[in-house]
Amino acid sequence: MKRRAYTLVELVIVIAILGLAGALLVPRLINADTFTVQAAVRSVIADLTFAQTDALAMQRIRRFQFLRDANGRLHGYAIIAPSNQSLYDASFDVENAEYLDDRTAIGTDGRFIVDFDQDDRFAGVEITDVDLGGNDWVAFDSLGGPLQAGGAPLTSTGEVRMRGASGAYLLRLSGFTGKITVERIEE
Repeated sequence: MKRRAYTLVELVIVIAILGLAGALLVPRLINADTFTVQAAVRSVIADLTFAQTDALAMQRIRRFQFLRDANGRLHGYAIIAPSNQSLYDASFDVENAEYLDDRTAIGTDGRFIVDFDQDDRFAGVEITDVDLGGNDWVAFDSLGGPLQAGGAPLTSTGEVRMRGASGAYLLRLSGFTGKITVERIEE
């Protein structure tokens, strides 16, 4: 008896056609803005986590500061590494702040700043609201715990709301632990 099977060439051709179809169709099925807003949300989560772990690793307070323009509109964030640890909760001055070094940053003079207005990866994404214990910042102590002003631990859940054309997201920072969760919300 003769066995009928596909040849290697036939299998390779079918796989190549399926790969090409997937490469052409999948980006059209998913809105590009979905990727943009999710990338922005992931960036905030990753950098909050980085600030927390850097505080723990360096045994120094790190402050995660959301940035506002002259009209009070939120447009990005920065990580601050105050040399005087007792002044971590001083009012924020964009010109004189002691930013954490980020040698990979482009256009920020090596300062750890992420500006949604300047970064094309986050075009169309807005940070609509920040409430971190009544502040637009949170600090992390040498054990990675979230702090409010005056050295008090963050006891309430902080929230950051972000949106793009394809949807909105709510990030929550748990008091005491600093655990970060995210969920998609309707606005």
